[in-house]
Amino acid sequence: MPGLPDLNGLVPGGQPGLTGSHDHDGHHGDGPHGDDVKRDDTPNSDQIDDPRPPDHASGEVGKVDLLKSRLLDITRYDASIEDNGQSHADSTVLGLGGSRIVGSSADSRDHHRSGDNGDALKLCSSTGGLLCLSLLYHNTVATEDHDNSLAAARGGVAALCLLNKGRDHKDVTASYECNGLLSLGVAEGLGIAERDKEHGHTKADSANELLNLCIGKRDKLTTPCEGLGVEAVHSDSRSRSDKPDTDRHSFLLGIDSNGKSTYLLDAPFGLALPDHCGDSAILCLLLNQGKSVIFHNPKGAGSAQEALRLDVLNRVLLVVLGQSETLAHETNDNGPDHHNNGDHCDDHGNKGDEHGDHKDGDHAEHGDHGDHAEHKGDEHGEHCEDHGNKGEEHGNGENNGGGPQLAETGADVAGLLAGGFLLTGLGALTVAGARRRAGKHTV
Repeated sequence: MPGLPDLNGLVPGGQPGLTGSHDHDGHHGDGPHGDDVKRDDTPNSDQIDDPRPPDHASGEVGKVDLLKSRLLDITRYDASIEDNGQSHADSTVLGLGGSRIVGSSADSRDHHRSGDNGDALKLCSSTGGLLCLSLLYHNTVATEDHDNSLAAARGGVAALCLLNKGRDHKDVTASYECNGLLSLGVAEGLGIAERDKEHGHTKADSANELLNLCIGKRDKLTTPCEGLGVEAVHSDSRSRSDKPDTDRHSFLLGIDSNGKSTYLLDAPFGLALPDHCGDSAILCLLLNQGKSVIFHNPKGAGSAQEALRLDVLNRVLLVVLGQSETLAHETNDNGPDHHNNGDHCDDHGNKGDEHGDHKDGDHAEHGDHGDHAEHKGDEHGEHCEDHGNKGEEHGNGENNGGGPQLAETGADVAGLLAGGFLLTGLGALTVAGARRRAGKHTV
């Protein structure tokens, strides 16, 4: 897709996808999933909610609440796909008082593709790749077509790349796009949610870091630096619905050397004063806490992870760093057609028209793909129209057979029916006469 940010292989074919953050007001752990078949929660994860529908990949580098009200958001992102296939994406690089100050949104309902890119400052092509710098960058994408849905979002406070090479003067936005000597990223986050509509499979990935530095090359936030690198306050989550699976991970400090990572402070830890976290706690410090769930009916999986949570006097002050969350479930467990045929036909007809509209827009690079889609839409429309007529014919047949009136069948059939009634009457008279002649034998 031209004009979309390159997210370095997170989506097959180079198309981007990203994730988002979901706040819940319900009880912790009361996620509306199917039958739980496996749970894996850390000992002090009561403060973390189960992932809730719709399917999504979400995250936030940091948030601060004061007196139980949101004060600050840093690199918060959200990408979700509804059960009907619509996708949404949001990125907030900077938020104050619960309102977005810097960021963007996208929604697939706007001509099946919507996106917004932005940054406060960007240098790269003007320096020939010697120095690439992005400040307060954000990208969102939401697409939907007949076969797939995609939601993507990312953002970062700052990204720096020195001596970038081999990218044909292409701008470098995120630190993991750097192909130079050194890369530096501050409060970067990304994620993706994708759905294969034909098979009903969904997958979601989310990752974010407060700080990363790499001398060498690093392709993703979830892979180590190929040279020498360091990461601080990292969190990631991934979920798959096909063969339900999910995993999550966080750490406060990671050190990379030649493509291998060593983690410090990556084990779950909890500290509470006086004795446990809750309404009466003076201080609650939780590190690397998370929840995972795999479920059936429908099958799917989800997980949520936090690198650090500091709660003072029951949310008089609350600081959360490194939050990531994903949820994915199957959308066709009950077969390929969940809906009645009428709705299905209407949907195909609309989809065909919408694909036809695309031929002069976003998908122009596919040649006459739009004409093909439009033709398919017309075929679906005619096919469904024919089924509708067949249904009406069957309906009339059923009503005529069981109703009080005869159908208008034509003069020939009417004559036969009249003859039949006449013969029936003559037969009845003959039987009656015979019964009178033999009356002495009846009881």
